[in-house]
Amino acid sequence: MAAMWSLIISLLLLLLPIAPSSSIKFPLEGNVYPVSHFYATLNIGEPAKPYFLDVDTGSNLTWLECDHPVHGCKGCHLRPPHPYYKPAADKDIPGIPECSRKDPHRCHYEIKYVTGKSEGDLATDIISVIGKDKKNIAFGCGYNQEEPADAPPSSVDGILGLASFIEVTHQIKSLFSSKGKGVLYVGDFNPPSRGVTWVPMRESLFYYSPGLAELFIDKQPIRGNPTFEAVFDSGTTYTFVPAQIYNELVSKVRGTLSESSLVEVKGRALPLCWKGKRPFRSVNDVKNQFKALSLKITHASSTSNLDIPPQNYLIVEEDGKTCLAIRDASSDPVMKELNFILIGAVTMQDLFVIYNNESKQLGWVRAQCDKAQELESVIDSRL
Repeated sequence: MAAMWSLIISLLLLLLPIAPSSSIKFPLEGNVYPVSHFYATLNIGEPAKPYFLDVDTGSNLTWLECDHPVHGCKGCHLRPPHPYYKPAADKDIPGIPECSRKDPHRCHYEIKYVTGKSEGDLATDIISVIGKDKKNIAFGCGYNQEEPADAPPSSVDGILGLASFIEVTHQIKSLFSSKGKGVLYVGDFNPPSRGVTWVPMRESLFYYSPGLAELFIDKQPIRGNPTFEAVFDSGTTYTFVPAQIYNELVSKVRGTLSESSLVEVKGRALPLCWKGKRPFRSVNDVKNQFKALSLKITHASSTSNLDIPPQNYLIVEEDGKTCLAIRDASSDPVMKELNFILIGAVTMQDLFVIYNNESKQLGWVRAQCDKAQELESVIDSRL
């Protein structure tokens, strides 16, 4: 979930040191559509209670919807998957002098996302993981959330902001299946020995970027060949591109479908969709009528390609329409200001994406995520 920060807190998920070779494991659930995200389960508190957190490489803030001892939860979802996290006022909201000089007992945050915001204070509590020692963590106690009025009931209790790991962990690896679920690794591991495309990671404290990128369709560049910084953002469902790229992309896609039997319609979740003579059951039913996209990523004097086949930029809605899962960034005021090519979860499906913070590299390789023997997350902290 792409975010802009009105108050920067460089780390809000702090795991105490554990052995470099150890691992903390979580399963990933969810999908791109209709759930709209992939989430991990964290067990927090004593006694431990489960919470679903949206896995978000585009945010440096981890937070839970929270029944704050002073503010309550005035802007929380009415039907969250679990009861609101409830901290003890004298124990779980410690106050950090560096955060607030006016009020030493509060560390306030406010973070804005593409479709809303979260506001709250810093809290600390225990995370419990099977087979591991209990660890103290710090995270946001979000007592005021805002989102669109037509937003569906939330399937998560908060956000797991993995961009906060850029300076403190070795590697993050994500694997999202187009059929749902996925795998996330954070820490030491041996990457695939063949087929991985590696690029230098652009310097940033708040997001993961391979640098400047150009969008191609059917191996042809978008008119004008504009380049923008690309960002991997697992917390954003769809891929967003600046308006000049989007308009030309839509024109090119329509051109490739000029002799197709598909009829252009508007979708429920997305503005540009097509229906066929029969409802589509999956993207596999229609992908052969669309052309492949690719991102040409430039770093120093060399280039690399991120291939985007139709199944990585199309979805199928419940009524059988297929829709373009690439959005115009200018349609949202926050995204317009960012001016990025934002690579969302839809484009990461069936890709093994590796964020190597130690060597400052990003890598990816195509994988059959639904055939993974273990669909689990691994967090290995090296503080």
